[in-house]
Amino acid sequence: MPIYEYSCRACGHCFELLVRKDTTLACPACEGQDLERLLSLPSVQSESSRNLALRSAKRRDAAQGKERVQEQMRYEQSHDRHG
Repeated sequence: MPIYEYSCRACGHCFELLVRKDTTLACPACEGQDLERLLSLPSVQSESSRNLALRSAKRRDAAQGKERVQEQMRYEQSHDRHG
């Protein structure tokens, strides 16, 4: 029983639908039946893709950490001048 992605040509609503033999294809938003089946990209997970995601997250977190430290320093400096 595959899950397909569809886009309704009538209202533009995008949705996923579990398709069985007796499933009537209709948009859940407008109940229109003029649907376009979209290409679904497979979700691939491997050790290398997990490592890439982990490295990317670490770089992002490090950059955000630096920004927080710099903002804290600016905050403290502005309060030292006015305090």
